[in-house]
Amino acid sequence: MTEDPKYKVKERINPYMKYSGLAFQLAGIIGLSFWIGKKADAYFNFEKPILTISLIFVTFSLYLYKLYIELTKKI
Repeated sequence: MTEDPKYKVKERINPYMKYSGLAFQLAGIIGLSFWIGKKADAYFNFEKPILTISLIFVTFSLYLYKLYIELTKKI
């Protein structure tokens, strides 16, 4: 019984494709948090970017937790 070579290629590529978008997701989340934080700081007239830094820290922490859960779950 011979194996289909197309199946072997798909089997090797699948794990790489699964995590290839992580950097873009993280950049998008950080960028969105920065934008929302800047708007919130301007709305509340804060002199220092308190909400911007807090929001970036919280979203980054939640993203790392999501990544940890995703990487440690059993297939």
